[in-house]
Amino acid sequence: MGSPVDDAEQRLQTLLGLSPEQAARAVAETLDSLRFQVDEYIATRHAELQSEGVGNLQIFERIASELSELRFRAPRLSARQIRRRVYG
Repeated sequence: MGSPVDDAEQRLQTLLGLSPEQAARAVAETLDSLRFQVDEYIATRHAELQSEGVGNLQIFERIASELSELRFRAPRLSARQIRRRVYG
């Protein structure tokens, strides 16, 4: 039995048919995303969506809906509260 990371990579290869490199990247990306705290997630996600050309009103509403589905217990925030966290 390998490490939890090795086991996760093997599982992705078996279940999804990913190459070892793809599975390693998927696990690394997942673990990286789990390190965020609420404010870090908001800032990072805002920048990602903004770079895709999404407008701020849509960004704030989208982040508000995403927060309830994430691994950390985020307070319910309105689009206005998220805007304040981004811009101060």
